Amino acid sequence: KVTTLVNTSNKGPSGKKKGRSKKAHVLAASVEQATQNFLEKGDQIAKESQDLKEELVAAVEDVRKQGETMRIASSEFADDPCSSVKRGTMVRAARALLSAVTRLLILADMADVMRLLSHLKIVEEALEAVKNATNEQDLANRFKEFGKEMVKLNYVAARRQQELKDPHCRDEMAAARGALKKNATMLYTASQAFLRHPDVAATRANRDYVFKQVQEAIAGISNAAQATSPTDENKGHTGIGELAAALNEFDVSI
Repeated sequence: KVTTLVNTSNKGPSGKKKGRSKKAHVLAASVEQATQNFLEKGDQIAKESQDLKEELVAAVEDVRKQGETMRIASSEFADDPCSSVKRGTMVRAARALLSAVTRLLILADMADVMRLLSHLKIVEEALEAVKNATNEQDLANRFKEFGKEMVKLNYVAARRQQELKDPHCRDEMAAARGALKKNATMLYTASQAFLRHPDVAATRANRDYVFKQVQEAIAGISNAAQATSPTDENKGHTGIGELAAALNEFDVSI
């Protein structure tokens, strides 16, 4: 849920006293603070991202612009809560703000997936290098590099797993990560045995089997990562929940 205040303009007149609303000003300030907190997180995401950087920066600026429009509109409405015109302006501003926030979340999610897929490609290349090792020393060197890339991949995949809102996708990601870790551990010994006994069919078959298991685990991580987008206000990038809650409270209370 990333839309609130949708029905605000359709509400009928209430029995509340008309005029300047002190509580509305407090709630408007809460929305402003929540927007600022979200912007700080958005700035950090854009700064750290290596993918879609320009798009993320532009999206953050749009949130900042819409947040300022919402601040002005909500403050003016709080000064004159019986004005249907100001109420409508405030509702449109809230919708525009949440639309901008949603776009930023989608872009940030896309950047996360692109980062993970980039790591997966590097691991696949390192895996192929291990498979093509010509001797035990060569294998040791290549497997060391493979291990380094595996550590990086596991960190990114674990973060993505936490952000997935679909329990089934989270389970798939966890299973794929577990399978990758398990088979990567066996990869070195299977490859070493093959290099020592290249003419033995069993050692070749065992090595090829382990490699296939690693490849399938990598594919499992890729599939799970792209299965869903964490746009629920209580999951994914932190900050949207606070902002949505503040806007919702403002809507309900006025």
